[in-house]
Amino acid sequence: MGAAIAYTVLLLGARRTVLRHREVTTMAGFLDAHKRSSLALAYEDPDQAAREMDGYAWETPKVPTPFVGAAAAPGVYGNATINAMQFRAAAEVAIPKPEGRFRIFVTGGSTAFGVGAPSQDRTISGYLEALLERELEPAAGVQYEVWNTATTAWTSTHERVLIENRLSELEPDLVVSVSGNNDVHWGYTGHDVLWMRTYGDALFFKVLRIAWRDMGFGRLHDVAKHGARVAPDLVVARLRKNLELSLAALEPAGGPYVFVLQPTLAATHKRLSPREAASVRARAAEDPERAPYFRDCYAAMERELPLLEGRGLHYVDLAGVFDTDGPEQEIFLDSYHFGDRGNRRIAEAIFAAVRGVILERVRARATAGH
Repeated sequence: MGAAIAYTVLLLGARRTVLRHREVTTMAGFLDAHKRSSLALAYEDPDQAAREMDGYAWETPKVPTPFVGAAAAPGVYGNATINAMQFRAAAEVAIPKPEGRFRIFVTGGSTAFGVGAPSQDRTISGYLEALLERELEPAAGVQYEVWNTATTAWTSTHERVLIENRLSELEPDLVVSVSGNNDVHWGYTGHDVLWMRTYGDALFFKVLRIAWRDMGFGRLHDVAKHGARVAPDLVVARLRKNLELSLAALEPAGGPYVFVLQPTLAATHKRLSPREAASVRARAAEDPERAPYFRDCYAAMERELPLLEGRGLHYVDLAGVFDTDGPEQEIFLDSYHFGDRGNRRIAEAIFAAVRGVILERVRARATAGH
């Protein structure tokens, strides 16, 4: 009887988890009228955002995916389209790369994916592609394509595996990781980012455990455990390892690698709006150790990651990209995510930082006759 009860609890727990994931496919899953009007202020057109926000993609469904555990399932979810390669795009990647194309891949977690973005072209990747087309394409005589390959909750390990196993095979001219925050997030919850499950991966494991038991094979043990909070220096050491391995994977393709340290509410020096400040206070009341941990990790990254510049990495620190903004300027939707205003500002800062890198690469290609 005890085993049957335990099994029922496990089954119901898995069902609740699946339903929670489905509920937040778009922002409609967690917005009431007050939140909708409040969050709309972080968008360029608040009135439009308030009307349409329910359809903005948030936590799109996942599918078990080789080597990375889980990634976005191909399909259309709210205003997000996921293609066959599990990238956020309506088009498919042309193989081989067409003549005259300059191919950029942007990877990362939910910020890079663009949760809460009003459209695919108002994600960081979408804004970056528009900037390249407007500012560089006429002068360079090449066509730029920017692919959004990010997945929510991913760490630098997932990005590295994606770079090694997929992006390096797709003729990249540049790879940009908009990252850092999730390594800190998972470190705070006691996870080793080199050997762990994200939320989607854990969900599929829970369902598999039920099926395994239902087939009479007993308990399926989970070997990916979490423990004590990870020390900030170790968080950064693991991140640095992933960056070095990503650099090595991209070396044969010859494409530069750019690591962008993304802004996060816990580490920003922005003068916060009343809503943003209330979010910080609520987090601090719930867990006072969280924000100091993020600040310590970000400080360690800002010390250590520039040392990789001489190894071929282009490091772009955008942790302070909003620091000059005042309380009248709404930016953060929550701790890690942005409306289109924040996405545009991040894309503009990335463009300014990598413009020279791109033009240098374009000139090198022209000299080589490609």
